[in-house]
Order: sequence, then C-alpha cells, then structure tokens
Amino acid sequence: MRKKILVSLLLIISSLLLFISFNTNLASADLTDSTDLAVLKDAPKGIGINKYFSNSAPKVYDKKDIYDTNSAQIVDNTGANSDSGNIISLANSNNTYGSMWSNDKTFDINKEQTISAWMYFGSGDGESDINSEGIAFVLQNDDNGVAALGAGLEGLGVYGYDASEVTLVSGTNAKQSYIKNTAVQNSVALEFDTEKNNFYDTSNKPINNNGKSFPSLYTYYSLNGYDTQLGTATSNLVNLGFPSDARYGAGGSYGHIALTYPGLADSYQPADLTANSTMKNQFVPFDTGYDLVHIKPTAAYLINDTDSSGNPIYWHHVTIKWIPAESGSTTAKLEYSYNDKSTDGSDNNNTTSTNFQRINDTIDVDTTKLNTTDGKVRWGFTAANGSSTSVATKLVAFDSIPELLYGDADASITDNTLNKTITSDSTDKKVAGGDSLSLNYDLNYIRGNENWKDIAAQIKIPDNVTVTPDANGNVAYITYNDANKTTEAISSSELVDGSLKHTLAKTIGNSSGATGTSATIKISATANQVNSDTNVGTKPATFTGSNNIATTNSPAFTIMAPKKYSLKLDNTGSSNLNLLYKADNSALNLVTDLTYSDNHSFGDDTTGTNIIYQITAGDKTYTAGATATDDDYNQSIDLKSLIDNDTDFWNIFTENSTQTVTIKAIDQANGLVSNTVTYIVDTKPNKSLSMTVSKNLNFKDINLGDTTEYLKRNSDFDLSVTSLREPWQLNVSTNGLYLNGKTLDSNLALVYRKTADSNYAAIGSTPTMIDEDTTSHETSSTEDIADDWTNNSGLLLKQLGASNAGKYTGTLTWTVSDSVSN
Repeated sequence: MRKKILVSLLLIISSLLLFISFNTNLASADLTDSTDLAVLKDAPKGIGINKYFSNSAPKVYDKKDIYDTNSAQIVDNTGANSDSGNIISLANSNNTYGSMWSNDKTFDINKEQTISAWMYFGSGDGESDINSEGIAFVLQNDDNGVAALGAGLEGLGVYGYDASEVTLVSGTNAKQSYIKNTAVQNSVALEFDTEKNNFYDTSNKPINNNGKSFPSLYTYYSLNGYDTQLGTATSNLVNLGFPSDARYGAGGSYGHIALTYPGLADSYQPADLTANSTMKNQFVPFDTGYDLVHIKPTAAYLINDTDSSGNPIYWHHVTIKWIPAESGSTTAKLEYSYNDKSTDGSDNNNTTSTNFQRINDTIDVDTTKLNTTDGKVRWGFTAANGSSTSVATKLVAFDSIPELLYGDADASITDNTLNKTITSDSTDKKVAGGDSLSLNYDLNYIRGNENWKDIAAQIKIPDNVTVTPDANGNVAYITYNDANKTTEAISSSELVDGSLKHTLAKTIGNSSGATGTSATIKISATANQVNSDTNVGTKPATFTGSNNIATTNSPAFTIMAPKKYSLKLDNTGSSNLNLLYKADNSALNLVTDLTYSDNHSFGDDTTGTNIIYQITAGDKTYTAGATATDDDYNQSIDLKSLIDNDTDFWNIFTENSTQTVTIKAIDQANGLVSNTVTYIVDTKPNKSLSMTVSKNLNFKDINLGDTTEYLKRNSDFDLSVTSLREPWQLNVSTNGLYLNGKTLDSNLALVYRKTADSNYAAIGSTPTMIDEDTTSHETSSTEDIADDWTNNSGLLLKQLGASNAGKYTGTLTWTVSDSVSN
C-alpha cells in the first residue's frame, strides 16, 4: 500500500513539473522560411519597439487548456531576434499563436490615441489555410498582464478555447463559461481574420492544436466555427446588450474586419450542429458548437494583393484611432483605415476596386468591457496560424505607438504666381507653366510622451517640376514653430535623383529640448513649360524619426499649357490719386479696366471668370476677388475697405506722404497674370486749424489826471488764424487787470472794436467773438485779423475812473474753434 502511494505521488509530481515546463514556452528562434525572409527584407522601416513591448508564456487555465506556448518575438529585417528589432513576429509556423503587449498600461482610454502599423498575413494561394488564421489588435485589462493569451487557431491568440472532448462513447461539448475564461479577459479586439472558420464548410472538421487527428479518444478539439453566419436575425443579440450592428459570425472570402469582446461570455453563442445534416455528420459525436459575435463585420482582402498597376502588395497599412467617450458616456469610438497607404508612403484612396481596396470604418466601443477604474489598459497584438505547413508568418511593424507620440505630416503646393494654394481637397488644382511654386510639407506633433526626434525627411519631387536653388545654393528652408521662428536651410546637394533627403537638426514636441510643436519644409520650385495641359500625380514624402514615422503625399495638380490670349489691366482714371488724411468716410478707389487680348471673352453673366486682384501697398500685399463678365470688365476697388483697419491703413498712408500702390489681376483658372498698374497716392492733411497770437499786449502809459477814455495799444500785435477745410470762430476772454493782486475792474476795462465805426464790446470772463470764417477752404488759408486794426479799433483799454500809479497786468485767453460743420 505504501508503495502505491509513493508511485501516485511521483506521478503527481511529474505531472506538475510537466505542467510548469509548458508554461515557460516562449519562442525566440530566428525566422528562416525563405518566403517570410523575402517579405521581411522589403518590410517598411518601422520604429524600434524592443523597450516598449514584452510578453511571457501564457498562464494556462487548467490542464485541458493546450494553448500553453507563446511564439511572439521581436525580429529585425533579417528575421533574427534583435534588441533593435522593429517587427513583431506573432506566429511563425503552423499551429503557432502568440501575443505581444505594452510593458505597462500605457493606453489611456480617456484620451485620443493613434496606432499606425503595417501587417503581413500571407499569400492565400492554393489552400486557404496558407494565410490563416489572422491578427487582432487588442486592448486588455487582464490580470495576467503580459502573459495574457487566448487560444490558437480560430482563437487568434485572444479568444477562448472551445474545448470539446471526444470520450469513449460520446462527445462532451464545450461550455460557454470555459470559453470565456480561457480568453483574454477584460478586453476589446479589432480582428483582422484571414480564415473563415465555418461550420457549414464541408472541409471543416474539429482541430487539435497539438496535431492529433480527429477523432482521438479523450482528446480536446476546437470545433472551428467562430465565423459561422447563422442568419441575419439579431434581436437576440440586441437583447443581450450587443449593438444593432452585431452579427453571428462574419463573411469574407479572404478575410474580414470586426470588433469583438473576447472576455465576454455572451460573445460565444451556441449553435445546434444537428440542425443541418452536413454539420451533423462532420461533427459527430458533438451536437453543439460555438459562434463568435462580431460587431460591424466588414469583408476585407487581407492577403497578398496587387494594386491597380499590377504591383504586388504584401504589407497592409492600418491606422487605428481611439476617440474617447464623451463626459458621462461609456461609448467610445474606434476608427480604422485599412490599406490606407502603400509601402512607399503614398496614400491609397481606392475605396471601390477589389485591387488594394481601402476600407474605412468607425465602430462604437463599450468601455465597461475593459473594467478599468483609472482608464489605463494594456494594448498589443495577437495572432494565430493554421495547420498548413506552408502557412505564412504573421508580422506587425509600427509607424507610431501611444507610449511615444503621434505626429503626422501634410502637404500642399502654393502657386506664388497665381496666388493660390493647392491641397488634396482643392477643387482648383491648376497652375501655369513657368509659375513659381512652393512645395510645402507640414510636420505636426500632436500628442505624446516624447519629442519627435531624428527626423529623416525623404521627399519625392513631383514630375514636371524643377527645384530652383536660391543665391546661396539652398533649395528649401525649414521653419520651426518656436518663439523665434527658427529656420534651417537645405542645400541643393541634398537633392539626388528626384528626391530631397535631409535629417532635421531640431526635434519637435512639447517637452524640453523641442523647437516648437511643428515645422514646415518649403521647397522652391518652378512648374515646367508644357505644350498641352499635363496632369501631375502625387508623390510620397516620408518623415522617419527614431520614435515616429509619418507619411504624406504632394497633391495632384495640372500644369496648363500657355494660352494664346493674355490679360490686360488699365487704370481708367488718373494714376495720381489724392487722399485726405483720416477724413471721415475716406476711400482709396483704384479704378481698373480688365480685358483679354484677341477678343477673348470673360464669359456670360451666369458663369463669368473668377479674378483675383493683387494689390501691394507699403510692404504688404492684399487681395480682392471678383467675377469678370463680358468682353470688358470695369472694377473699382476701395483699398481702405479691403484693409479694413484704420490704424493699418493710415500707418501706410501717413499725412503729407506720397506712396506707390501697384495692382495686377490674376486669372487663376487659366493661369494668366496681367501687367502691373501703378498708382501714386498723395496723402494730404484732411483739415487743420491753427492760430498765431502775440504773447504780450501793452497799452499807452498815462499820467494822473489824463482823462483819455480809450487808451491805444503801445506795440504791434499779431493775431491770425490759418485753416484748411475748417470754418472757424475766434473768441477772447479775460479775468481783468490787477495791481499787486488787487482787481482794477472799476478803474479799467478791456474792450474790442472791430472797426472805427463799430460799437465797443467789453471783454470779460465770458468769451467775446472777435472774428469768424464760415468758408471751408480747400487750400490752406490765413486771415491776419490784427493787420486791419487802427488806433481806434481792435483791442483797446477803457478808463472807468482814476487809477493808482503802477504796472497793471492781466491775462487774455484766445480760443479758435470749428464753428460750422462741413
């Protein structure tokens, strides 16, 4: 008896040891398959990821869980394991599966996030299993952390294991709870499924990942039916809390894309295998299989492809964007764009053709499925391969990841001659041969934890465009958006074989050491002369940093052949214009006459021709738009209204200045620029009013007993008013005369007499009108008022009584004011 117990214990220990050894299975072998190596050699650059990702052997759920290895590893372009590797190999031979996760919970679901990645699935040639099973992008809050891993085969490394056991006399169906528990918990997956695991497929039979053929007694099998489409009725799924776009299974001949909740029990719906004779015969002794609920499934060509020109497509780019739930909501959005780029960085806008088709979609996500209190989760990719010995390795390379940063690039072309900018969304994309162009590339740091650094720009110059160096031999300049607008020159030596290659000397970002959060590269170029209208296609530009890669494309445009007619601009009035400085309701009207040569017409009153007038005044240029019609188009442009800022306008047209204003007309649609018309603008004072008056006024001395009533002035007195477009009135007042601080109002009084025949008017504290002019003079006019005064007119001093001896003083206050509105 003791011997039996000992044997039993040894068996238990052996079993335990074996179980533990299975849990340490983590692949690290170099890739050697010739097909995979060829694909790796031509893989997109990808950023280094070794320090941001890790994985572990999975923690298996129980002894019947056969998915106890993890084949995911980081490799370089030679297929070798490398600390500087830039590619994740998730499943690299038949029946393998793997997961690779962010080291920490770096994905914050409360913030916008972007993942830009390349994926390789396989060829799909021959049997369909060559490209199976697929890849999944996953967010997870599983307690197993980097050891989280689901089942292989149809499980894609993220779903649960539908473990159905063949026994001696019957089959034991999998349980929904078991499938749920063997999946990656608290997770959301966006699957790129290359194999349609379908109960109705006559070739489909239960599969054992360890290679045991069906049926083998006391062995667990996957029934391989997660993608089975069980009709279109979804009311039961809606009742279970799924959205209305949830479906049983998914279609797609060579793949589909869908959102799933791997750790949710209701995601695995039972299917009656006895309802169909084919299924019943295929899956004996099992009577129940499980179908996976797919949310918004979309058929997609996930395998090797060819573009419209017949070029092979091995790597498929996807941009995944996470849009957080609004405040108070638990519904976030996951946007994805599949096949949005070619490996050279050019955009793919083909959304209809089967060749290299782009798929864009947005799916609502229930964030409660992640079961996170702080919004932080892990993110990563899982994958699985099918049983074919020719199955392709599942590979992923990254342009950007949330741990680092997200930066993008955009491109435009400015036609400096025609004064317009062309983007990919522009409706007018025409330039003329010989036009001066600027090829613009904007780099934008959007968000992240690191600055975007070591940015190597590789820009392909559009066809039929000649890059034009400046006097210093530079073909482009970079302007950084920092406080100093730092610039950096790019030499013509960096333009080789139609591509401009330059590594930016500065970093951009929002952390210390960055030179602003954006930079613009502006390349000077000239549109080539062409004999007929020539369409110029897009050209890619790639900006490869050590921690982020962004691509964009120059917009397509058309170079127009020279027109046989020209555009002529005349000024219909005088080229010399007068402007009154700061006059009320002032205007600076530039009157023009625009015509084509050769009796060419602008069009009828309905269509016309769009014209841009380019006006230069001071050191600034302004534009005004108009629609020209008929054979001759007259246009009056009020430059003051165009500037629409009094301060800016009068800073150019200062008082008593002469300025040159030039204007030319541009027909952007036909690529024509008129001659330049020049105006000379004299800015004259608007109105002015000034006065000249002597500082002192002395009267005749008198002796005691002198009874002269009116005392004459003892000196000449200057009094004049100068006005320009300003009627006026002149007044005077006084506080009287004083002797030693004592008033003499009862002894002496100042009076005014306009002429010798006029009455005398006493001058006191109330202003007395001396003179006025109601005329608004268009030229400066001076009236010398005191010039006509005599000994008996003008200002005089009247004796009222005997005065004490002394020197009397007083103050006169003169006021000239605008008296009549003009």
